[in-house]
Amino acid sequence: MPEKTRKPGALSALFKQREVGLFIILAVLFLLVGLRNPAFTTGSNALFILEDTAIMMILALGMLCVLLVGSIDISIAAIMALSTMTAGIVMKQNLNITEIQVVTDGVMGSATLRESTPLILLVIIGMGVGALCGALNGLLIAYGRVLPIVATLGMQYILYGVSHVVSDGQAVYRKDMPDSFINLSRQAFLGLNSKIWFMLVVFAVMFLFLTYSRQGRYLYAVGSNRESAAMSGIKSPRATLIAHIIMGMLAGLAGLLYASRDTKITQDMAMGYEMYIIASCVIGGVSVSGGRGKAVGVLLGALTMGVINNALTMLRLTGNSEFWKKAIQGALILAAVVINVIIQRSKERRVLRDRRI
Repeated sequence: MPEKTRKPGALSALFKQREVGLFIILAVLFLLVGLRNPAFTTGSNALFILEDTAIMMILALGMLCVLLVGSIDISIAAIMALSTMTAGIVMKQNLNITEIQVVTDGVMGSATLRESTPLILLVIIGMGVGALCGALNGLLIAYGRVLPIVATLGMQYILYGVSHVVSDGQAVYRKDMPDSFINLSRQAFLGLNSKIWFMLVVFAVMFLFLTYSRQGRYLYAVGSNRESAAMSGIKSPRATLIAHIIMGMLAGLAGLLYASRDTKITQDMAMGYEMYIIASCVIGGVSVSGGRGKAVGVLLGALTMGVINNALTMLRLTGNSEFWKKAIQGALILAAVVINVIIQRSKERRVLRDRRI
């Protein structure tokens, strides 16, 4: 009689999940830093880290879609710059400043009211321009068969140039922004900053899309085996195009939140930010060759990046040296990636060992 395969228990199956290992690493890192500086482990600081990494998480969720199909996008910072600059020029040209009378503590005074294009329209403009940029990337890669890194690298410089032309070489500052846009990243609801709520909504939508929708599962199929996906009737170019459009839309949204937080829009806004996003995805267990990765893992990867950045600041290990800060960041990111690779290989060996032929 064939030998019966023993099914693992629920607890054993839980610890085989890659995200659980990453969560443990993150918790250990959090506690080790807390031993050096107890203020690091306070609830207020944890909330600050989550708020500070919310934009990174939104971008990482978009990059997840792109990596799942075996592509990559290193033009996301340029997409952020162009989409946000376009919305910024619109709000600047339609800005209307009026003086109003207000009563504060029973005392009559004056205040400045800054109004411009409706906020929802600015969000639509930003995400729309981002989607268009993502579509151009997707068309070049999916239908033009240009290597993803080549296509997005070239597009990065083109978009920065277009952003310079659109802005006529000028930046958009706080004085050019309406109150509604400035408050976009500053409002709070149920004790959570609006950036966190935006991230949670994006996460919920992306989780449902990747887990339960047909198009979302197609991304995994294309990245796992493009030839088999094509034989199953899945249109790989279309899946790649959709992934890049999603990345562009989320880059546009993230750019608006980024500009609202910093109250400044420049032609080279967020330059170099793409490296943090890719690192967040890799740390979160996303395969750069496609077909593997989860939304939860991506959030944990971005949160790990946020913990590292915050820890370096609170521990003051690098003083005012940006060089040493980046060197330590790189070393810790590399260590996190290596640990995750070890975990993944251990998991694959365990699967092979438990397989019955």
